[in-house]
Parts: sequence; C-alpha cells; structure tokens
Amino acid sequence: MIFNLKKVILASVAIVGAANAAAIATAGFNTTVSGLVARAHAGPDAASNNPHTVSPDADPFRTQTDSGDLCKGGSTDENGTHFCVQVDQVLYTKVSGRGSGTYEAISFMDNDSGRCDKTTRAFSGELAPFNEPVSLHFHGPLHLKQVAFYQPNGDGSYGRKGFYHAQSQTAEGITFMGNFGGGGSGVFTNAFGNSLSFVNSRGDGGASGPTILADTTVSDSADFSIFTDQSCSDGSCGYIRPGASSRKGFPGPNRMFLFEFSMPHSPPKTPDGKDTADKPAIWLLNARIPYTQQYGKCNCWDYGCGEFDIFEVVNSRDEKALSTFHLNPLGFGDPNWFKRPSDGPIKVAMFMDGSDGGRVSVKVLGRSDGARFGGNLSVGEVNEIKKRSGGLVSDYQINWPAI
Repeated sequence: MIFNLKKVILASVAIVGAANAAAIATAGFNTTVSGLVARAHAGPDAASNNPHTVSPDADPFRTQTDSGDLCKGGSTDENGTHFCVQVDQVLYTKVSGRGSGTYEAISFMDNDSGRCDKTTRAFSGELAPFNEPVSLHFHGPLHLKQVAFYQPNGDGSYGRKGFYHAQSQTAEGITFMGNFGGGGSGVFTNAFGNSLSFVNSRGDGGASGPTILADTTVSDSADFSIFTDQSCSDGSCGYIRPGASSRKGFPGPNRMFLFEFSMPHSPPKTPDGKDTADKPAIWLLNARIPYTQQYGKCNCWDYGCGEFDIFEVVNSRDEKALSTFHLNPLGFGDPNWFKRPSDGPIKVAMFMDGSDGGRVSVKVLGRSDGARFGGNLSVGEVNEIKKRSGGLVSDYQINWPAI
C-alpha cells in the first residue's frame, strides 16, 4: 500500500530512500531493491515503504497555516510512523495540481518467459490520473457490511451504480475479485504468479465465477477487490494479462463511495502457529494495476498511475488508520488518523470531485445505524455528505513539487 520516495524529489532533504531511488533507476525493471516491497499495495507492507515516516513539519507536500495545523503540538513516532491527532475527516485539496503527465502502462505480458513490455500513456484533466477507472481493494481482518458506488446525475443528485449488502447477500452492479488466478478462474504462471480472478465468499481464495462475499469477518489472509459487473470485451480497460479474469473499474472523475465495515483484531497466531499481521485496509488502485500484476513489478504502479489508501492500519494490531496517496515517485498522506473500528461497524464516505482544484475526502459518518445506503442521493443528501464534519477535520492542501 505504501511506498515513499517523496524526499527524493527535493535535493535539500537527505534520506536513505534517495539511494533506493537511484538503485531502482539502474537496477532494472524486475528488481527488488534494498528490501522495498516491489508491488502495488494490496495489504500490509514493510515499514520502509511507509510515507508517514516523515515528520509532519518536514513534509514538503503539506501546506498548513498555524491556526489550522493539527500537528503544531508535535507528532508521535510509533514504530517509524508519525501520528498527530484523531480526526473525523481528512480533506485533501489541490489534488488536480499535478496537471498533465505520463506513466508507463503495461502493453504486453508473456506468461511463459516473463517478458513485460510497457508504453507511455498520457494523463490530464481533473484529478488525473485518478480520473481513470479505479478498483476497490480490501485486506482483512475486516467485516464488510455495505459498499455503494455513486456518480453525479447532472442535477446535483447522485445515482447509485453499484451496491453490496452483506446481510441480504445483495450485489448489484459489482463483481468480487482477487489475485487467486489458477484457483477456479484466471491463471497462474511461474513468471507472474496469480492473475486476477473471481474470489470465493471468504475473500481468501479463487472461484470459478462471480461469488458474493459472505456476511462474516474475513480473516487476516483475506485480500479481495471489487470491480463493476461490466465486461472488458470492448477494449476500454487497457491491456489485460492473458488468461486473467476481468471487469471494468469504477469510472471517474467525480465519484463517491459509501462504506460500512468493522476491523476486529486478529488472534495473535494462526491455527498453524504463524504470527498474524492484523493490518486491515481499504484502498483504491488505478484498475490497470490488477489487470496485469498487482503483486509484482509488471504493472504501472511504479510509474505513477495511482493509488489512494482510504483507511489503512499501518502498524500491526494498532487502533489508528491513515490515508495516503501514491503517485510514484511521489508519496504523501495526512498524519492525522482515524480510529480503527475494532469494536463494531462504522460508516465512512469517500468522495472525489473537481472543485477547489480537486478534492478527495475521507469522512467518518458515525456508528452504524442499520440503514441501507440509498439507491439515489438527493441534492440535500449529497451536500450533507460533502459538508465538513461536525467533528475534527484535517485540511491537507497539496503542495505539488516541480519534477
């Protein structure tokens, strides 16, 4: 999930990561350098990939005023990760400030030889490259109760385009998937490992076709994703690894996701005596990443096609969750944290829109009230979700460097 080379960009900031960046540039495409986890984030990663290792007052991307800086009282370094205060909402602005750019998209994969070709792809527009289709990803331990995906109707209201409700086992407009190719669908090869596939009802293995996630807490080993239910047969998804299962991602640029979930703790040990990570997470990826090789080097993640960690527990067994952007080599995120819902489900809203130079918000709506997410959000309901929380809000205006 997390990979940080933010300080490489500024020559005035000396870090060990600069050496890693140089090594990555010279070591070749399929090389893992200095212990860095060479994969697109899909679960707990090594502490060396944590962009929150930067002290907030040394973060070159974070624009704050003294009156609005929730970290002015200092931060706490916990296992190399900096935390400030608990908040109810993190609001990122100037997300579109990167403007236009390019990344290297995968254009060919050979499952036998491991050959992986890429081609330069340009991006531009509001929230770019997050205006491209995205996939939702989840790592246990987690009990997902509801997910809803909305897009603007054009009159200020939002229409629901995808929905999952665990208790009623309802799935509309979505498909559960995961990296379990060869286990009923998709493919497995020694060169690239497991491809994208359909996932079983526990989120921890493959399935032969679309399956609805069970109404249960998925384990520490569960790692699944959600796409739309639309086929990629029209070619609009971009390159897809041969033999992989696929569905279209959620389109943008303006979009809203509502979540209801809990993140209970894992037991310290698995049944066979291995330590559990106990680092649940919810995040989104540019959908081109899982179409190729989410857990590996043959994807566009290393080249900045985009990841946003919505609600991630970075430290094992922690009660704090963070949000983080990854646009390699850029990596940044707010050091103010959300309380992990380990004792019962909460509802969370995440929206992206083009106002204020591009806004991305993660907002805790409160404890679960048992109500289903609606099929249509009125103008008033949209405004209520998008307004500032009545609790503590962290404003993170992105100060984009020139690279």
